[in-house]
Order: sequence, then structure tokens, then C-alpha cells
Amino acid sequence: MLVMRLNGIVEAANGAARESIAGLQAGRAIPVAEGVQGDDLLRYLERCSTTTVPVPGALCVGESARQGRRHPCHGARVRLAGFGPGPLVLLHLDDEGTDKRFKILAAKLHDARRVMHERKRRSRLTQALLDERERLLFRMEEDAAARRAAECERDEVLAQLYRAGQDERRRLARDLHDHAGQHLVALNFGLRRLVPLLAGGPAQAEIDQLLRQAQDIGQALRRVTLELRPAALDEFGFGTALRYLVDEWTRATEIPTEYQVVGEECCLPTELVITLYRTTQEALTNVAKHAHGVTCVSVVLRFSNEHITLTVDDNGTGFDAEAASAASLVGQGKLGLIGMRERLSLVGGSLEIESSPGKGVSVVARTRLGKGGSADA
Repeated sequence: MLVMRLNGIVEAANGAARESIAGLQAGRAIPVAEGVQGDDLLRYLERCSTTTVPVPGALCVGESARQGRRHPCHGARVRLAGFGPGPLVLLHLDDEGTDKRFKILAAKLHDARRVMHERKRRSRLTQALLDERERLLFRMEEDAAARRAAECERDEVLAQLYRAGQDERRRLARDLHDHAGQHLVALNFGLRRLVPLLAGGPAQAEIDQLLRQAQDIGQALRRVTLELRPAALDEFGFGTALRYLVDEWTRATEIPTEYQVVGEECCLPTELVITLYRTTQEALTNVAKHAHGVTCVSVVLRFSNEHITLTVDDNGTGFDAEAASAASLVGQGKLGLIGMRERLSLVGGSLEIESSPGKGVSVVARTRLGKGGSADA
């Protein structure tokens, strides 16, 4: 730091100024380098004396123009006691370290601005990606909602078709029983009336053959009618019809079967009753066809406040239920389990197969009950 007169005479200098400018002495002119116009310095000092705002400039001092050293500085007018009258100029020399630090700070500031611009750019890009993600999620939700609506509509259509199919089976069973059965009974009575008139000879043998054929046709017609619509369901109810089915299967297969009803039986929709009946029928048929070494079968119908569960167990050889996928069952031609699962899904139920080699098979059909103990349609 220097205190100077307008004629270039140095009045005072601190240690930093003496270290920066060699030969600097108070009371003497500043050593201006040769070849440099001294008028430039005087004009600069004159300009600084007119304002208290620091004026940027430079001092070129030294023994020669080539050896002269340029010192950036800032000058302004100042009033100091003890230096006598006349205007004074206070010069502040900017050393190289300060300039270097300024450049370093400027470079860091530039880097910081660049980083901030990059962060803003990435923030805008991230926000754009988030907006796109929100749009995609919204579209996915719309697609999922549309898919669920389509699935519900499909299930409703399938349920209506299932109910229509059951109604058609009921109508066919009734027509076969009322019309074909009556005609067959009339034919049987007519043939029996011919027996006394054609006693003995080939005609008698022919009448007996026709009677046996009429009896076989009646039994076949009864089996078809039961397959279409079990009459016991309408006449005696679900529990009794299921017991009759189990008893008939036991007599046909000679396999001991236990039938049990747990809980209080409630009123069930017709399609659910038929589905559970057919499920039991198919499960028992599978035991007779595929199970080996079966000595006991258990059929349990369980009613609770929320569910109705049908379980058919056997103690046969069993199979690996986890490896029996739908594709493998179709490939093996075993469509019974798939059919049971599809029927139950149409009435809002589910089917589980629990089995392992050597531990038998457990078929569990379950559907939910609504309020009041009635099944949901």
C-alpha cells in the first residue's frame, strides 16, 4: 500500500509495497521503468485524486523497460493527518498471489455454475421422466381396470352360459323322463299283454328278448337322465342326494366310503348345488378309475359362516400334485380335474388337489357363502 502525491512522490509505504517494488523510499519519486512515459503515471494519479471510488490501473516500475514489472493496483483520493496539505492518493497494489487466488476462485465459480446448470438440466430431465412414468402408470391402471372389467364381464357371460346349460339339461332330463319314459313303459306293458296270446314257440322267445331290450333301454335312459339332472336334488335336497350318490358308488365299487355333514345345512343356489354334486361325482369316478390300493374313501361336506367346503379323500397310492400342471394333465388326457376346477370357478369357487406319492389324494372344493349363509352367485 502506497501514499503518493500527485507529482509521483512517495509519502509512505508499508512492508508489502517495499517487498513488491525495489528501491521504494519515502520522499522520493517512484522508480518508473525507462521507456515508460511518466505522464501516464501522473495522469493516473490525477484521475485517482478526483474520486473516493477505487480506480483500477497498473504501475510499471524497474530499471529498464524490459526488466520493468507490472503491478496491478487500485487508487483513490485519501485525507491523512500528519502528511501536510495537498491532495494524496492511496494506492493498493494487487500482488500475484491475490491475482492467482482470484483466478482460482473465478475458475471454481465457473465450475460451480457449470455444475448447477448440469444439475438443473438433469433435474428437468428427471422431472420429464417422472411425468412420463406417471402417464405410463396411469395408462397401466386404465388398462388393468379395463382388463378387470372385461374379465368380470367374461365371468358373468360364462356364468350365464353355465346356468343356461344347467337349465337345458334339466329340461332334457324332464322330457326324457316324462315322454320317452312313458312311451317305454307303455311299450313294456304292451309286450307283456302279448305274452299270454303267444305262449310257447319262437314268438314267446322273441317277446322275451324284446322285454329284455326294453328293460335295458329303460336302465340306460335312467342313467342318462341322472347324468343330465339328478332327480334326488329336486326331490330330497343336496345333502340327501349326495348321500345317495355316495351309497350308489359304494355298492358299485365295493369300496367302503364314509359320508359326513358338518355344520348346519343352508339353502344354496341351484348352480352351486349342481356344481358340488358333479364335483363329488367326478372325484369318486377318478378314484375308481385311477387310484390304486384304495381301501377307504371319505366324503365330508362342511358348512361354516363364510364357506362351504367339500372334501373327498382316499388312501390310495397318490401322485405328485405339484408336478401335475394343467398342461401335463391335458397331455395325459386327464381332463376331470381341469373340468372340476373350471366348473367351480364359474360359481366363484376354487379347487385344491393335495397329494404325494404313497399318501393318497385329497380333493378340496371351497366356495364363499354370503350373508345369511347363502352362497354368492
